[in-house]
Amino acid sequence: MKLCILHIGFATTDTNRRHLPSPQRFHNLLKPLLTRAVWTTINCLEDDLPTEVDAYDGYLITGGKYSVFEDLDWQYNLFDFIKSLFNASKPLVGICYGHQAIAHALGGQVERSNKGWGVGVRRTAIVDQPNWIDPPLKNIELLSMHQDQVSQMPMGAKCFLSDQFCPFAGYYIGNRILAIQQHPEFTPELCKDLIVKRKERIGDRYEAALKSLTTQHQGKLAGQWIANFLRQALKEDLQEVEQLEEATGQPLNSPQV
Repeated sequence: MKLCILHIGFATTDTNRRHLPSPQRFHNLLKPLLTRAVWTTINCLEDDLPTEVDAYDGYLITGGKYSVFEDLDWQYNLFDFIKSLFNASKPLVGICYGHQAIAHALGGQVERSNKGWGVGVRRTAIVDQPNWIDPPLKNIELLSMHQDQVSQMPMGAKCFLSDQFCPFAGYYIGNRILAIQQHPEFTPELCKDLIVKRKERIGDRYEAALKSLTTQHQGKLAGQWIANFLRQALKEDLQEVEQLEEATGQPLNSPQV
């Protein structure tokens, strides 16, 4: 299984930074769950995107400090690439900014919430039970840090995470798209530092956000969902390849699950 992290940031060699960079946090979350996966990171703000979607079996778009409304060349390139991945039925996971970028690229809507910031540990209801959520649950507690949010899902999407503050906190499209607004890869320490850094912007939610960090978050559980989704999607792709090979008598390139 060859997986590509599309990092919404730059590569960095800063050894003095307090927290691990986003790609490393996703490695730590998912590598123990996808032990046969080979990982590559592309830094979307400075690297070229793959010229062929088949360069990797699946993709994950990280969070980032940017908004889909900004006029940025790299962002337009990413939106086009998301469309190409979707049209090719490549499994794609989006977290926070990635969740928003996928919705925007595929015809949904993203807005700056008039409710303010979603920050700290937030409880979100699981309103649909796709089979990669195992065991079935009613709620999940996840670390959050966002002001923009999806206000209209792409066509064909099903909502599986929802609360009053963020109605479309998680959605999926078959075995092609899994998108989550919250941050399963965050640590409480990182979230706390971001809350403190953005105190003036967060406003009256500041104290409640800090207090929420005493609640145990369930990022590892959401990481298991991501791993289950990718394994299931690539297994179904492999079955389709095997059926085509049997029908045509010709070998085809297939994902390694």
